[in-house]
Amino acid sequence: MCKLEIKILWTVLIIIGIIQDTQAAWLRFYKGSLSEYLRTSLENPLPIIQSSSFDKSLTTVIYTFGYQGKTAGPATTAVLSAYIDKKKSNVILLDWEEEAKMGLLGFAASYATSAAPNAKRIGEELGNSLLTLIDAGLDINSIHLIAHSLGAQLMGYTGRWMRQRGKAVSRITGLDPARALFEGTFAFYTTLDRTAAMYVDIIHTDSGNYGISKATGTVDIWPNYYGKNIKQPGCPQNASDRFSSDDLCSHNRSWQYFVEAILSPTNISAVCAENYQAWMADYTKCNQTIYIGDLINTRARGNYYCSTNSEPPFGKGTEGLKPDYQGTTSP
Repeated sequence: MCKLEIKILWTVLIIIGIIQDTQAAWLRFYKGSLSEYLRTSLENPLPIIQSSSFDKSLTTVIYTFGYQGKTAGPATTAVLSAYIDKKKSNVILLDWEEEAKMGLLGFAASYATSAAPNAKRIGEELGNSLLTLIDAGLDINSIHLIAHSLGAQLMGYTGRWMRQRGKAVSRITGLDPARALFEGTFAFYTTLDRTAAMYVDIIHTDSGNYGISKATGTVDIWPNYYGKNIKQPGCPQNASDRFSSDDLCSHNRSWQYFVEAILSPTNISAVCAENYQAWMADYTKCNQTIYIGDLINTRARGNYYCSTNSEPPFGKGTEGLKPDYQGTTSP
């Protein structure tokens, strides 16, 4: 079967997946704890900004998860808790758990025929919800969209949908954006890139595997990147069962590093370099550094590299600006 025929087949399956899907996504606005929140549909976001708990003077953080993500999953809980505990932001979860789950077709087919097209649709619906909130008084410059894996691609659609209508959100943070169907020969969809918001920072921890391998953000941060097929420190180095927790370890490091950076803002810093070879050759050549997280310098551009510890605390402070790899890299 030729590549064109395969693309046509996948297109038909995707259309079938869209037709079969009738679920709705929700917004959860948290009122000071994970257990207390206001839940409303994407079609009716106004109760959020009308809530007495919503503070228009604060940044509004909207987080979402990726394929097979859960509202009570470890990534969701960690990110939301970090922001709720700091009490410096309005915290909202985009709940698309039903649309992101694996269906009867299995892991790969459900991703292609249901979850990925749902991400595009829901991303655009979120964009419409944000426009409604902006019209009601939400400051567009206060919006920070954060998401992991396929959720990061969803947020890319949100940002682009809004820009097409003359509005640009302030910032999108992509935590190892999903690669499948967004990069490579069978890239059906547009990946998260710098055009999606005024500032797009992307943390790559599983490049070329579950995460995209190209620099597409305003800033791209590459923790422990020493070439292809290098696992994050502390993750199993040998081959693991596909989609197992060990196999997803490097992919999940993106949100783990980000959460640590939110809780300890100066723990993880990165230094600029043209590419990883330049970083490894002389990490002092460029003296421009940034912090991962909310202290990131929004004037920074390009690629940034750092090393981390193999377990929490992952951050090494200024020592993390140095490469820390003794092996050989893959071509």
